[in-house]
Amino acid sequence: MGKNILNKIKVTPLKIVKVTKGNIMHIAKKKDLKNKIFSEAYFSKIKFGQVKAWKYHLKMTLNLVVPYGNVKFVFYNKKKKIFKTIKIGQNNYSRLTVPPKIWFGFKGINKPESIILNITNISHNTREILRCKKNDINFKW
Repeated sequence: MGKNILNKIKVTPLKIVKVTKGNIMHIAKKKDLKNKIFSEAYFSKIKFGQVKAWKYHLKMTLNLVVPYGNVKFVFYNKKKKIFKTIKIGQNNYSRLTVPPKIWFGFKGINKPESIILNITNISHNTREILRCKKNDINFKW
């Protein structure tokens, strides 16, 4: 039947150091990132109730952290027609490591918005991204 690529998604709980003047939120050390390669880091915002879907990276590995708010990530294995849902953010402070070749989207589940940090192994390149519309993959958000 073949392996389920969604099992390659890694959830790493992250440490929050409580400090009276403001907490320190760990994200990653170089040794934590896949292949120890870092190319780019950027923030994305998503408003409460909004959905950004669907993307498929041919080469890029994502390391996703939500330091502010909460986000529901949905991953899709098109061959097996199965989904995997993972919520991370202030309520579950973790890093998602997502290998290439997985369809994914996400929804903001915190008011008024959430912030996502993505640390990637390659620089953004529109030629390595496939996209489809939200309704092209049948998922009830």
